[in-house]
Amino acid sequence: MLKLHGFAISNYYNAVKHALLYKGLEFEEVYVRPNQSAEMLEKSPMGKVPFLETEQGILTEANIIMEYLDEAYPENPLYPSDPFAKAKVKQLLKTVELYVEGPAHELVPALMGMELPEDKKENANTVLNRGLPAFQRLAVFDPYVCGKTFSAADIFVYHAIKLSKTLGKVVLKRNIVEEVEGLAELMHLLDETDIAKKVIAENKAALTKL
Repeated sequence: MLKLHGFAISNYYNAVKHALLYKGLEFEEVYVRPNQSAEMLEKSPMGKVPFLETEQGILTEANIIMEYLDEAYPENPLYPSDPFAKAKVKQLLKTVELYVEGPAHELVPALMGMELPEDKKENANTVLNRGLPAFQRLAVFDPYVCGKTFSAADIFVYHAIKLSKTLGKVVLKRNIVEEVEGLAELMHLLDETDIAKKVIAENKAALTKL
């Protein structure tokens, strides 16, 4: 059986779990926090989560795991079959990862009560000021982020924006959802799905235990 290692606070973990549930795959959740122990580094070279344990071995990085799942288990596809359309899904996902979720993620220590230097906040704002318009230019929102078909990009954007919106409001005093036309509607659309409700409920339960 597939084993998903990580914890429900991680938006990357939640994205992979969402993908597994969407594809209807059986899997076991194994609780582990990011760390630099020798045992952890044998499984996850950077000591990060999530990582997926398969019969063939272990895979890391959320987008790589989702691509593997789609190729190994074709039912309920996460990516289009057309090569160009598939590349567009990957392009949007990577843009959000690097230029929206990435700078927001750097602000996570602030949620734990740590003081952040102003230059870190300024850098996050600078990247977001370019990343959010880039996201807007790539997104379709018809009704899904890449068009009429649900894809891995929707899953990744949904969980990335859940975190980024919170950090943007708390640390940067800006609402990044309002800065991308059509994003609020996408978030609401996915909020109403049974899978999102399950994953977010488990995320909130994990946060209460911190």
